[in-house]
Amino acid sequence: MTPSLLHLPNGLCIVALRKDGPPLVTIGVAYHVGAANEEPTKTGYAHLFEHLMFDNFSHPDGKSFDELVTEAGGTSNAYTTYDWTYYHITLPSNAWRFGLELEAIRMHKFAISQRALDTQRAVVIEEIAENVFNQPYGRLSQLAAQAAFEQGCCYSWDVYGSIEHLQAMTLEDARQWYERYYRPNNAVLVVVGALDSVTDVLECAADYFGPLTPSEHHALPPPLCPVRRHHVERDSTLPSDMLVCMYHLPGIKDKEAVLTASLLSVMLSAGRSSPVARHFVREQLLSHQASTTVDIREHGSLFEFSALARNQSITAEFLLDQWQKLLGASVAIPHDPEHLERAHNKIRRRYAQAFQTTESLADIVASAMLLLNDPEHPWKELQMVHSIPSDALVELARTLATEQPAIVQYSTTT
Repeated sequence: MTPSLLHLPNGLCIVALRKDGPPLVTIGVAYHVGAANEEPTKTGYAHLFEHLMFDNFSHPDGKSFDELVTEAGGTSNAYTTYDWTYYHITLPSNAWRFGLELEAIRMHKFAISQRALDTQRAVVIEEIAENVFNQPYGRLSQLAAQAAFEQGCCYSWDVYGSIEHLQAMTLEDARQWYERYYRPNNAVLVVVGALDSVTDVLECAADYFGPLTPSEHHALPPPLCPVRRHHVERDSTLPSDMLVCMYHLPGIKDKEAVLTASLLSVMLSAGRSSPVARHFVREQLLSHQASTTVDIREHGSLFEFSALARNQSITAEFLLDQWQKLLGASVAIPHDPEHLERAHNKIRRRYAQAFQTTESLADIVASAMLLLNDPEHPWKELQMVHSIPSDALVELARTLATEQPAIVQYSTTT
């Protein structure tokens, strides 16, 4: 599969990709704006605006965005990250023109009312209350951001942001956010699925989106100030201790670094036979769940280890000691052909799954175009993973083993 590109004079990049399969088409719009673009005193705007965009809609028959999508036999959703916000519609393949029309209307002009702002603000605040303050370990993402990045840095708050900041957001704040970031020169439009003619899609998209006015704002890279704090959160009501260790990595544009970290993470903890699962969960019975992940971001990524203690007799301090010992011994793992082959197979399966549906394929193509200016990067990335030398994996494991991580420690001892 080879994506076709069209760059409009107003700055919008359009990617069209034919995918054989069910008669479905996914239309995705990725805007290059996320929590990292917020100000320290105005956090949560990116996520709230994700909700507001479903009200940034004025259709002649008065129906809402979701009503029109549902009546056309489709579904729609969105998500927000630190670095981008992504919207997608999946429709029957004969309705792709209608999908383009809907997205063009949302990008056309600011149409959000005070009533819509008040309604969606209440929805988001309730979401924060439910997922952050009324869940065990719910503040983990907030604490992790504060432990790994200096206060005021673009990654030093979580994507939900502050309830107080959201309550203070005005309609003019929302208007400025839209005019600054939700313009064609800050977006990528992707159409993936059972398309009869890619050329027709590109021409139709140009007709709908070509007249839209670009933003005059040119965003600068936000400041990044990594730190390595050790935060202890004490809560005797929790069932057991929890540990999260975070190691700083380069941003997504350092492809070799983030792919090497991703491969090492898979080798360490993917599957029941992995070293992390075997030691923490199956043999030593230290944890209900333990894993490593790589949180890949635009300006600075994180290699993370997390473990939830099996019971209250196992402390976060002991989990940390066991992790550091396992990490120190992990320098030998990349030399084991069986571990390496197993990791490659798991990664191949992940990519195969991502390439199966129009929704997942549109998502990864949109982010690749937005952040790397290369819609073919997902396919190239799969090849790059297999060319990573074992020496690079050993060197990374050795670096992590000697580096002081940022730590969030939940403790049941008060």
